[in-house]
Formats: sequence, structure tokens, C-alpha cells
Amino acid sequence: MPHESGAHPALDEKAVERNHYPVAIIGAGATGLAMGYRLKEEFGLNDFKIYDRQSGIGGTWWINRGTEMIGYFHRVALRFGLSDKIQLNKDVSELRWIEDDHEWELTLLDMIPGTGDLSEAERKQKIATEGMNSVYRGKRKLRARIVISCTGILVEPNAWLKNNVYSSQSFQGDIMHCARWKDNVDFRNKRVAVIGSGCSAAQVVPSLLKEPFAAKSVTQIMRSPPYVMPRLEEPFGKENFAKYAPTVLQYLPVLGQIYRTGMYWLVELIWMTVFQEKNIKWRSAIEKSTLKRTFELIPPKYEKTMTPDYSYGCKRRVFDNEWLKSMNNSNFCLTTRPLLGLREHSLLLGPSPCASEEDVAKDRAVEEVQLDADIVVLATGYDAARWIHPLKVHGRGDKAIQDIWQERGGPQAYMGTAMDGFPNFFIAPGPNTANGHGSLIFISEAVTKLILQVAKPVLRGDAVSVEPKPEAAQRWTRELHKDLAETVFVGCHSWYQDANGWNSTMYP
Repeated sequence: MPHESGAHPALDEKAVERNHYPVAIIGAGATGLAMGYRLKEEFGLNDFKIYDRQSGIGGTWWINRGTEMIGYFHRVALRFGLSDKIQLNKDVSELRWIEDDHEWELTLLDMIPGTGDLSEAERKQKIATEGMNSVYRGKRKLRARIVISCTGILVEPNAWLKNNVYSSQSFQGDIMHCARWKDNVDFRNKRVAVIGSGCSAAQVVPSLLKEPFAAKSVTQIMRSPPYVMPRLEEPFGKENFAKYAPTVLQYLPVLGQIYRTGMYWLVELIWMTVFQEKNIKWRSAIEKSTLKRTFELIPPKYEKTMTPDYSYGCKRRVFDNEWLKSMNNSNFCLTTRPLLGLREHSLLLGPSPCASEEDVAKDRAVEEVQLDADIVVLATGYDAARWIHPLKVHGRGDKAIQDIWQERGGPQAYMGTAMDGFPNFFIAPGPNTANGHGSLIFISEAVTKLILQVAKPVLRGDAVSVEPKPEAAQRWTRELHKDLAETVFVGCHSWYQDANGWNSTMYP
């Protein structure tokens, strides 16, 4: 457990000076709001701030326009008095530990409203073409005793234009990442290319083929197929559940607890069986049943293309009830041809890796082809392996947390929340706190409770700092990766890992 050092007067909000807070939270998503709620309810602390560079609360739900969830977060913020704690369009760009004062110095950038909704790459491009004042309008320093990064995992879209041959400058149509959707783009009667085959693509493709988008054609460019599971339907149907569940659960909350507990143990059973590397028979059975369902829903011509070459669970599964059916639409096409480049009104695709002997004999699949397109939608996922990026964090001795992670093999944290050498700094959720089978909301709630339990001595004034001991932190990481080696996650390369194969995402 973290060790405590020294003693300090209790963090009374009346004693706090201007630009100084007991706690600063970075990120106004689900975890940031949960952290703020617990600070108020459990510690009676009202003097804290929640900073977010985006122009609305909700984190990944805000940026992905999750209307229902955004509305829920706003109601939570209002109900529990968090709205006045939140400052939007504020980018915490750097943290620096001040040893003499046992405090963190935060560099806070005031942003032009809306520019924080852009990706880091888009902001850099905007600065390069329009100047620094097009994104930022001011900078100031402030202090906090405790800093909690709740920036999340799914933040920065993957940079797909890594090769000059992919240069988008020549393409005359619209290009957008599904995490940075452009509401002003008209898809009607347009030829659309969707790149990717994960959860986002599975949601986007069926929608583009029907109203209100009504695309002329949708071609999905896929690198590897996922295992597709049916999404569990709400009890008594989606419409009835949405209509009656809020009232029923308000008066009988125990039913909600039973429902959630049942779901939890169902997915835990899957984890204990299918996700363990040694349980080959269990995994083989679910692979066969999953593929059987897939083949029943898709055209026969896509069966080979939609057969994964890796074990079930090694990559993120897709839970969806529409994507597979949408492959029967005459305006849909699925291909595994690799993207080679962009032209003014088309994409250049390479030879098909799934070519049959007949196709090879007739040179139909070994040649490069040109795919006409008006719009390109990137469902290429997120840069999930670079934790807390682009935030710079300098701890004791001015050491950067990213440099220490690189020295030790990759991002890591004691119990997924704290690092030695970085007192009073927490990540929620942090490295290796996600799982491949359950709810990240549940993890977020557990991590929030853990962090405030550990930080209690500082919040109560009984210590000036808390942090894990170096030997404890490194032992935790060694044991965690030893356990990871016994799971299905080691059987392939996925977005759970970085380019060197370091898995900083999953908890074993």
C-alpha cells in the first residue's frame, strides 16, 4: 500500500488562496464527475475544480455525441452541485511537482471554445496554418495538493496518415474520424468508404445505408474480422424497458441491483472460462457458435473474409445486431484489400489477401484497384496505448512520467492508479484497469473509491503526500504481466498493446 509522509494542516477550503485548490481533476467525463461527487459526499469538500478542454461534459460520450448519456451527465452535475466546479475549454497541458511545497503546479491553457473538441493532430494543424491564437487565448499557473487525471482511454483518434502515400491533401471529398463526426456533411447519394472493422464501424455502416444518411454505396475496408456477438436486448423489449424501467426502478431499486449483479456474474463466468489461455475447449466451442451465427446472417461470399485467424477474446469483440445483416444490402461491399493511397475522387487499394486460387489464376485479385469515393469515414480506433497523452507530468527530480514508463517497458501504475516518484498524482482509470469482458463504468467506480481511500490522509491533513513505494509498484507490474501471459490477450496483436507488444490496457 502507499506510504504516508509527514503531517500538514487539514485542507480547509477557507484557507485556500486564489489559484490554489486542494484537488484538481482533469476530465469531466464519467470518472471525473464520479470523483467530484465522492469528494463532496464523503469528504464534504467543495473547493475543487474539474478541468476539461472539450466544450461539453461527458468525455468520450460528448465527443461521440452520445445524446442520452450527455443528458444524464448534465442531470448528475446539476443534482449533486458539480456544475460550478467544472471549467470547460481549459487544457491542463503540464503538471510539475514542487517538492518544497508538496504541491503540483498546473499549466492551464485557456482555449477558444470548440477547439478542445478537435484531436491533437487537428489542433497542431490549425496552429500551423492559423497561428497559436486560433486555438489558445491565454495561459496561467495554479497549484493543487492532489491531482487526479480522469482523461480516459478513448481520447485521441488513431493517426492513420502515417505514410506519405496516404496523404489526404489530394482527396477532394470529406474525410472524418467517427470520433470527430462532421454533422454538416451530406451523405445522401454519396459513395462512402469506411475504414475499420471494430465496434465503431459496426455502428456506423448500418446507419449510413439507411435514412437519414441514405448513402449511395458503402464500401468497408477491413484489415481483420472481429468476432461478432449478439447485443443483449433489454428485458421486455427496448421500447417497454425505456418507458417503464425508470419508474419501476425508482420504487424498486433492488430490481436494478439484481439485474446489474446478474449481468456482472454472467460476464465473470465468461472471463473465468473463455478468456483463460488454458481453456482451449471452452474457447473453441464459443468460436464455432459465434461463426455459425455470423454465417447465418451474412452473404456466403463474405464467409472467408469474416473468419478471424486468432482466438476468441484476443481482440475486442463486437456486440451488434445490425452490422452483419446490413452486409446483405446491395449497396454494401466488404473488402480486405489494403489501402495504398488516396486520389482526388478515389482510394487506391492493393491486392486482396483473401484471393482464391481462381481469382489468382485470372489475375482478378492480385492487381491494384481504384475505389471511387466521395467521403471517407475513419473507424480506425484510438491511440489507447499512450496514457494521459498529451499531458506532460514531471514528478520528483523533474522526471517525466513518460520517460520512466519507457525505461520500465511501458505505461504502468500501482494498482492501476499511482506511480512512485509522483506523489499525490492519480490516474483514473489508469494502466491495466480495463478488462475484455465487463463494464468500464464498474471499474471506474471501484478506482474512484480506491483513490480517495488512499488520498484520505492528505485530504484530512494527516499527511502531506502519499505514493507507492518503488519496490511495491514494480512488483505489482511484474506480477500483473505474469498473469496476463496466462490469458487469451497474448495470442495476437491488438489495440490493447503498443508497437512493442506491451499491454497497458487489460487487467488479468
